[in-house]
Amino acid sequence: MKIKGMLAAAAAIVILSGCESGVPALLSLEPVATGKDTAIDTALLGTWEESGNKDLTAIIRSGDRGGYQIAIVAGGSVMGFQARLIRIHESEFLDLEPSDDNDFRIPGHAIMRLWVEGSLLRWAFLDSDWLKQQAAALATHTGDGKMQIFSPTTDVRAFLAAIGENDKAYGKVATWQKTQ
Repeated sequence: MKIKGMLAAAAAIVILSGCESGVPALLSLEPVATGKDTAIDTALLGTWEESGNKDLTAIIRSGDRGGYQIAIVAGGSVMGFQARLIRIHESEFLDLEPSDDNDFRIPGHAIMRLWVEGSLLRWAFLDSDWLKQQAAALATHTGDGKMQIFSPTTDVRAFLAAIGENDKAYGKVATWQKTQ
């Protein structure tokens, strides 16, 4: 049943977020990563546990068509994502989207800022109130506390290059420990 796929994707983003707000409040309807974003950071590959929560695990592996396949395991539930690595200046970002194919779901791409430091992975969704104010220059729609960006990939990438590295652009930083 397709509604189960929607619920699973929503639950996965809630689990992934590791913050009080639950889900990213800023989504791009167009991918931010392009076909040119084929780099793989091998340091991301492996199994990760959220610090302080051994019941929440992320398994990250290379995708079949480039990028990454990510499985989030929480209790007995497994949720899947696809992601592509974006490098802008000296920073790494992931363009993250649920991997389920659901005709009733509008595709959305959440952008995550990454910091990989040995066996630690720190990450945060780019969705702060400050970032949403800056994003008002793009084609957006806001409803139910969420902002959707309708601008084309090139405009969103230029926006990300201009302010994505600013500490004000993201919310709470989650920390994960590599286990394998």
